Formats: sequence, structure tokens, C-alpha cells
Amino acid sequence: MKKLPVSLLASATLLVTASSLAEPGPPTDRAELVRLALERSPALEAARERAEATSTSAGAEARLPAPEAMVSIWQVPLSRPWAVNDSGMVMVGVQQSFPAPGSLGARRDAREKEADVERAMVAMRARDITREVEHAHADWIESTLRHGVHTRHRELADRVLRLARARHAAGGSLTDLTEADVEVTRAGADVATDGSRVVAAQVRINALLARDPATPLPPPVAPPPEVPAWSAEEIVTHALASRPELRAAAAGETARAHELRASDRETTWPSFSVAALYFAPVGPAPMHGYGVNGSVSLPWLWGPAAARRSADETRHAAARTEVLGVRNAIRAEAITASATAHAAAARVDALEQRTLPASRRALEALLSGYESGHTDLARVLVARRAVVDVEMDLVGARAALDHAMTDLDAAVGARVPRRPLAAIREEGASDVQ
Repeated sequence: MKKLPVSLLASATLLVTASSLAEPGPPTDRAELVRLALERSPALEAARERAEATSTSAGAEARLPAPEAMVSIWQVPLSRPWAVNDSGMVMVGVQQSFPAPGSLGARRDAREKEADVERAMVAMRARDITREVEHAHADWIESTLRHGVHTRHRELADRVLRLARARHAAGGSLTDLTEADVEVTRAGADVATDGSRVVAAQVRINALLARDPATPLPPPVAPPPEVPAWSAEEIVTHALASRPELRAAAAGETARAHELRASDRETTWPSFSVAALYFAPVGPAPMHGYGVNGSVSLPWLWGPAAARRSADETRHAAARTEVLGVRNAIRAEAITASATAHAAAARVDALEQRTLPASRRALEALLSGYESGHTDLARVLVARRAVVDVEMDLVGARAALDHAMTDLDAAVGARVPRRPLAAIREEGASDVQ
């Protein structure tokens, strides 16, 4: 009886690694993809422009209202409407209004804080773009790894089919031949499906980089599995210090406080206006003259100032509450993201250290049995599929860990330091010893 080649078993038991999938060419750097996406994003540029516009408007709030030019002509005879010289008065002047003392500065301060909100929005938009690119990169790696798994196992299926044909020619089972043929067909379909997913992932990345979807990309290199180097408490502390949402909420609360101060000044102090007037020598006053005019508002009697102050007071209270809500949401998101990352790492560890070796041993035993004639091909194929499933589960688990670390970075608002999963395993082994 012919023995299966050693390479057949080796192909079936290969673990998916980055080096086994990488093709010649420069690796794709995730940080460089993020940099390009941030550099080319119209949405990010628009956010920056909004922040700049809001900052510019702060200076306008501190300026006095534009002066007003006045012209008054009184008592022109109806019988001679063109006879302005016979009118009772011709007056021209300039009037300037002065809002309540302190209100202009308060509104300027409010606009400046609103500009801080817009700047925080720029950081939030940059974080969202970074997160989207890194998720797309993780999907690209996953689809590439899946394609590699199915490609290698299709080669294994082809070899098994050749072996089954040789045995059938020597009087072996027809069932083995048909089952092996079906296995080759299924493997080919899996390869085609994963190939289309790789293309879709590349198109998505090119779209995020604002370039032609058909732009070729070098093959990605899968990083080793990593876990957060910070504890959950450290992650929460850094998230509260780094998240732009909290900066935006705090700046918004301060802006509402300045708006309340402005409306309080308008409720407490009157606004006034003054005018300088010139009287032309017409009618009963045939001489040049001048005059002044002044007026003062009475906000204590009636008007909208009190209602506006009440509304601004409520807005300020709502903004204070929003800061607390944002803080609680950030804390919960950071804790959840940390737990998710550690759970994903535990699954990767279990698959790599226990499940995959067990499936390999089972396949090796059945292959030995098939070589000696004590096992039929159907059981070998089932074991081979089990190895494929475990390898695919491992690819999915590593992708889930990659996605979880991306979400953790977004939850913290900065890149979280990593530790290789392999180093933690070694530390655990040394502790046991």
C-alpha cells in the first residue's frame, strides 16, 4: 500500500501565520493608511474650517453694534413738497448703541468656548476616521488569512483526490474518489468566495483613502496577537483625560455659563445709545446748530431679557448634566472595551494552545490509520474539515481581537500600549514553574 506523502500531513496542519501568507513586496503599514486617510478626508477638513469660523466669530461678538446714520426732515409744506428749505427742521446725525456693560465680553467668551467645542469635534472626527480605517484594515487581514487557509487546504484536497484516483485505479473504493472530488469542489468555492472578500476589503480601504477603488495594494502583514498593557483602572483614567467628547462637553458647559453671564448682565444693567446731531439752517431756525440725543433701556420693567436669562440658566444646567453623562458613558465604554479585548485574547489563546493542537493530533492519527488501511477516507476528510474550521475560527478570533483593540483605542481616545500575547504566556509558564 502506498503511503501518503509527508507534505500532505504538513499542509493539513499548518497554522495560519502572517509569514505564510505574505507575498513579495512591501508590507502595508496600518499607521500609514490612517495618516493618508486623515490627510485626504474632506469631512475632517470641513470640521477644521468650522472650528476656524467659530473662532473668528468670537472676535465679532466683542465689537459694538455698527453705528447708525440718521436723517430727519420735518414739516415740509404739502403744497410744495420740494421746498426743503422751508421745512421746520433738517437734521442729520450719527447714533451709537451700547449693550449692557459686560455682555459683549461674555458673549465673546461663549463663542471662544464654542470654538473649543468645534476643535474637539475635529479630534472626534479624526478618531472616527482612524477607527474606520483600522477596522477596514483588520477586515482586510482577516479576508486575506481566510483566503490563504482555503488555498492551502484546496491543495491538500487536490492531493487527496490524486491519491484516491490512484487507489481506485488499483481497485480501491469508488466512494473515496467521489468524496474526494466533492471536497476539491467545495474547497475551490471557498477560495473563490474568500478571494472576492479580499477584493471588497481592498476597495473599501481605497475608498477611505479617497482614491481609485482599483488601486493595487501590497499584501497586508498580520501583527502578532496583542493585549492591553494597561489595567482597567489605567484605561478609564486615560480615557477621561483623552476623550474629545469630554473636552467638548466641558467647553460647551463653559460656553453656556458665559451665555448666562451675558443674559444676566442684560437683565441687570440697561443698554443705552447716544447720538450726535447736526441741524441745517432752514425754516424758523435759520442757523447752523447741533444737538445730542440719548436713550436708556429699562430691562427691570418688562421685555424679553428675564425670559432669556431663565432659558440660559436652564441650558447651563443641562450642559452641566451632559458633562456628567458623557463622563459616565466614557467610563462604561472604556471598561467594556477593555473586557472585550481581554475576552478576545483568551479565545485566541485557547484556540492556539489547545483546540488547534488537538485537531491536528486527530487528523494525524486518522491519516496514519488511512495509510495502514484501518480508516476510511470519509473520516480523514471530516478531520481535515475540522482542522480547517479551527484554523478559520482562529483567524476570526484574531480578527475579533484586532477589532477589539481598535475599539479600545477609540474608547480611550489614544492608542493603548500593547503587550504580545506570547509574552504573557511565557510569564504564565514561568510562574507555574
